[in-house]
Amino acid sequence: MKRMIMMSALLLALQASAQGLPEWEDPQIIGINKEAYHTSLTLPSQKADCEEIVPLDGMWKFHWAKDPLHRPADFYTEGFDASGWDEIAVPGNWQMQGYGMPIYSNWTHPFRKDRPYVMGEPPKEYFSYENRNPVGSYIREFEIGPEAKGKAVFLHFEGVKSAMYVWVNGHKVGYSENSMSPAEFNITDYVRQGSNKLAVEVYRWSDSSYLEDQDMWRLSGIFRPVELWIRPMTHIRDYSIETIPSEDFTSATVRGTFHVRNLSDKKTKNLRIQMLLCGENYGDALLSDFFDVMPEEEVEISLETTIENPVLWSAEKPSLYDIDIWLVNKKESERFAARTGVRRIEIDGETVLINGRKVKLKGVNRHEHHPRTGRYMDEATLRKDLEMMKQANINMIRTSHYPSMPLFYELCDEYGFYVMSDANNESHDYGIGNRILGNDPMWKKAFLDRAVSLVLRDRNHPCILLWSLGNESAGGDNAKAMADTVKAMDPSRIVFYDSDRSVSEIYDDSYLPPQRMLEVAEKVTDKPFMMREYVHAMGNSLGNLQEYWDIIEQRDDIAGAAIWEWNDHGIAKKIDGSPLKYGDDPSGDLCLHEDEYWAYGGDFGDHPNSGVTLINGLVGADRIPNPHYYQVSKVYQNIAFGPYENGRIKLTNKHFFTGLDEFDYMYEWLCDGVGTGLKIAVLEGESLSIPPAPESRGELILNVFAVLKEDEIWARKGFAVAKEQYVVRPFEAEGITVSDSVPEIEIEDGTVMVRAGEDTFRFDLRSGSLAGWTSGSEELIKGALEPYFWKPANENQRKNGYERRLGDWKNAAQECIVTGHNAEVRDGLAKVCFDIEMSVGAACRLEYAVNGKGELQVRMDYRPLKDGLQLIPKVGMRMRIPAEYSQVSWYGRGPQENYPDRKSGYFIGQYSMPLDEFIFDYASPQDNANRCDTRWFSLGNGSRDIEIHGLQELNFRAWPYGEEDLEGSAHPFDIPARDFINVNIDFKIHGVGGNDGWGARTMDAYTIDPAQPYSFGFIIR
Repeated sequence: MKRMIMMSALLLALQASAQGLPEWEDPQIIGINKEAYHTSLTLPSQKADCEEIVPLDGMWKFHWAKDPLHRPADFYTEGFDASGWDEIAVPGNWQMQGYGMPIYSNWTHPFRKDRPYVMGEPPKEYFSYENRNPVGSYIREFEIGPEAKGKAVFLHFEGVKSAMYVWVNGHKVGYSENSMSPAEFNITDYVRQGSNKLAVEVYRWSDSSYLEDQDMWRLSGIFRPVELWIRPMTHIRDYSIETIPSEDFTSATVRGTFHVRNLSDKKTKNLRIQMLLCGENYGDALLSDFFDVMPEEEVEISLETTIENPVLWSAEKPSLYDIDIWLVNKKESERFAARTGVRRIEIDGETVLINGRKVKLKGVNRHEHHPRTGRYMDEATLRKDLEMMKQANINMIRTSHYPSMPLFYELCDEYGFYVMSDANNESHDYGIGNRILGNDPMWKKAFLDRAVSLVLRDRNHPCILLWSLGNESAGGDNAKAMADTVKAMDPSRIVFYDSDRSVSEIYDDSYLPPQRMLEVAEKVTDKPFMMREYVHAMGNSLGNLQEYWDIIEQRDDIAGAAIWEWNDHGIAKKIDGSPLKYGDDPSGDLCLHEDEYWAYGGDFGDHPNSGVTLINGLVGADRIPNPHYYQVSKVYQNIAFGPYENGRIKLTNKHFFTGLDEFDYMYEWLCDGVGTGLKIAVLEGESLSIPPAPESRGELILNVFAVLKEDEIWARKGFAVAKEQYVVRPFEAEGITVSDSVPEIEIEDGTVMVRAGEDTFRFDLRSGSLAGWTSGSEELIKGALEPYFWKPANENQRKNGYERRLGDWKNAAQECIVTGHNAEVRDGLAKVCFDIEMSVGAACRLEYAVNGKGELQVRMDYRPLKDGLQLIPKVGMRMRIPAEYSQVSWYGRGPQENYPDRKSGYFIGQYSMPLDEFIFDYASPQDNANRCDTRWFSLGNGSRDIEIHGLQELNFRAWPYGEEDLEGSAHPFDIPARDFINVNIDFKIHGVGGNDGWGARTMDAYTIDPAQPYSFGFIIR
């Protein structure tokens, strides 16, 4: 009852104070006293050199309140005593610094859904039930020196979530929403020389939250930089740079349009704008005529020039022209640095063209996420992301699902990426394409604000290929108004929208399996087709990526697709549950500490939450590649290698602006997996010439690589951008042979014992398994070698019913009956055979053979006994060996984990590593560590190796825990330490799949048909 009275009082107080809705629950109020949006003016990387900018980042005084009623309402006044307040880092999210709670929700609003209100009573388990709308109050002192006299002072916020009020020296300056775009206020009339007080009040939720329903951690606060701009009273308010290439690209018009504003009460005379444009084939200064600007007025000035034979910008060759901009008169001047690129974007029927050429968008979706600073991204981490993307042959980024920080676009210009820039517009909880918000005129202003802010801030960046109106949001009237507005502001780019195809210039779909993608693309005949999201990279995922690109690369009407998504959204959380807090250098600290784990939805007690769904990246939150990252690099590579024939390999160039001769080529022969060293391959036209292989016996493999000729900003000279592997002479497996000595067989107490030298093998007559193996005095079996058909689910498979659909096999081998057995010494070998019938309706025959040297050969034959069996997770065997055998070596695909539907990016060779590096600790424990096409593998303890040699290619996995441990653990630190190593030796294994994360199954080609017989074997030494 007390809580109800308190909340009622809170609502009454808010209603009364505003005589209606507060601004943060009124969708028609998106800002008060905000400056118009404009370009970033100077390059973000050069802001430190801009004399007009005073950064306000650092430690601010801070107070957190669980709801508006408990906020310090008068904290902005000059006499307010905040000496007892905490300090908080700005930029940063307050949840990442110990205030409130991070909440991960895919689309369910973390407050009561009741647009435009955010203060209604939610379910009791919600964080917002007790914390109805947390408010963060910030205070920062700043100095204004005498050099600011007679100048205009602006306060610039790059991003604040979700709504804020601003005061300076006790005076209310304004209000802002649209949290992922800048908010700027003219505070000239509020500042004074000397010390000034800045107060900012931030609301966690507001009406704008209904348009910011993105799939991500819901975090709050001043999360991007804050700046003072001290500027001449007459200054460049905004400018745009257009590059317009001629039809044949032999020349280009460069046009600068500058908006000059006079905020003073006097006319400003004799102004000039100078634009210095420098780059290949051009270097000159353009100077405007003298002009005047009347008081409180703005004029538009244009400068134009022509570049002959311009160097074109593309993601492959991001050639830029440097621009210096000056506004000068006799008394003062201001200078900004910019860049531009010459390129043309167009749609020709069903094809996307860049500079007249048909391109393929090899894309990825990218949220801004740092495991310690949340939504704030430091420059080093941003650059690391872009470098790793380039190294994976990614050429397109979608800014899911809001405009990224300004520096991102500058670096995409420089590194070379095509960008789909998303507006900060998602209302997924109301349904994709919903008309509830889409046709409501009360929300039109908010929709348009998100479109205008998107374009005006970033339109000068050549990297932007598509303006996206948002993601999984509303359709209808407001969507059309957004599209019309964007096209009017910038007709040079493509307008995209997934939520209302009628306003999109590209037909979008998402998460279609390959064949369905082809079918839909064939039906669309009036515009290009693409998938803004596909192959859900959650956990152990990204199977059948090649199948998508086999289709995409064959068809001009499919522009490309963007993987969901770039990095896991794990948050580094203490295992002991300690509150989140910043260390000395949180931005530079990506790695997980020993006392931490990667937290996901629900790990903070957050309700509602969408669990582990946000752990779905190509790289981890620490930017260490997940295993499937390497498959992307292979599938996305831009050089295809044809068959190896008569010492030559035909190359196919998939670049659009780069020649084959712009790379060096290397080759290496491998003899039984051991390389002979890299050597130079000669490019002759479109073919590589490879010298003959060295004289050798055994398996012969050829590796070839295309490598960088020179250092690039994203990789060093010699980095491999494309590769291929050829098995020229396959390996030939050999069975065990008879030795001089003959093994002995003894049967007693339900056990068949085979003795061979120092080795004794014990076979269980009840199960047919190898129950023991003693070598000398050491017992090498901790768990029986037995048929085993179960593979734990990966995260995507947990969502598609895998455990139910394939669950009959989980204990199939243990629920068996031995229907016959035989043991004898014949032809110098001890042979033990078992016939087994399993409760699922299938049978196995196990054949063991031991020679006098103590080598054990195992064969397993599987056959079905009835129709209608479930798909088999794997066909193989399992055993457990002592934990000290923890050095893993193998001859097969690697070095990273790989699976049948995700293996071409991992070359066959000999590899070795400790077991703790061999396994892969996904944030949510699941199946991991398989290596395909293995000829042999071993596990060693430093003095002895247990070797397994395939009679054909094998899959194998080795873990320091059991399947039951994986399936019973929520995080890696939950997995118990065991005294064994669990070894799976498999003939076939179910693929990882991953077309989506909510029901898609692995492609049939990578599943195991239970109606077919299977036979395989291996030797244990």
